[in-house]
Amino acid sequence: MVELCDLEFGLHAASSGCTLNCHEVTGVQTGLMTLRRETSSDLYFWGKMFGVKADYYIAYGLEDSKFEFPSKSFFCAGGNFQFRALESVTEEVAGRVIELNLLKPFTGILSTTLDAQEEGVLDADTNAHVPLLTESHRLAQVVQEIDFDTAVVPKGAHALNEAHVVVPSSSFRGLATADATSINHYVHFRPPASIARLRALAQSDAVFYNNFLDSLQDDVPKGCWAVREDACMVKLRSLSWPGFTAFHVPCTTRFGGLYFGYGQKNRDLAFIL
Repeated sequence: MVELCDLEFGLHAASSGCTLNCHEVTGVQTGLMTLRRETSSDLYFWGKMFGVKADYYIAYGLEDSKFEFPSKSFFCAGGNFQFRALESVTEEVAGRVIELNLLKPFTGILSTTLDAQEEGVLDADTNAHVPLLTESHRLAQVVQEIDFDTAVVPKGAHALNEAHVVVPSSSFRGLATADATSINHYVHFRPPASIARLRALAQSDAVFYNNFLDSLQDDVPKGCWAVREDACMVKLRSLSWPGFTAFHVPCTTRFGGLYFGYGQKNRDLAFIL
């Protein structure tokens, strides 16, 4: 995630061999500024998904919700840089997409049909029409899966306020240089999945601690993150999702991450490490 106001720095910091050219930077900035006027969300650039005929530019917005974490809404745009809401997929639809086990790249056309299912087929259990799966469903499922496995932020960058809502921490000044190179000082900015973190989040005194987010050191397989220290920042590359790079400038509040890739997970990583 990179804030709109920090886009050019984020592109430089999270570069892993891919970036946006001047035309794309201008288009993304203009498109997101237009989207900002249409929504009350705080907008962030998420990355770029490569396609055969066209590429997708992905962004997301954060809005307050009735739960601890803000709700996240994804948007995508093509070459016209007009961002529109990404398809909302249920667990059932996401499961159908995963079952197809598609290895081919995206076409770049959202309306492309994924399977040979005939329109109007009835589900045997519900007697309801089974919707056709299109590339828009696949794109939404892949983006959500990547975001769940990545979404890296420094530990301590967020805290719970008195209303038990996750907000940016006013006391965060950045990780110390020695801590910034350690994987256990980074967490996932999303609702926790581990039982221990869920229990920590539910505690009445959770506002005094920063242990309610899943740590990168617990990700599987072990060693799925590569940490590299540059002259003025630390970069974390995901080996599970080649193309995702997170960054943090120690002793500052600058951090973020971007994805540039084909949406293909390295499922052989556990056998390689």
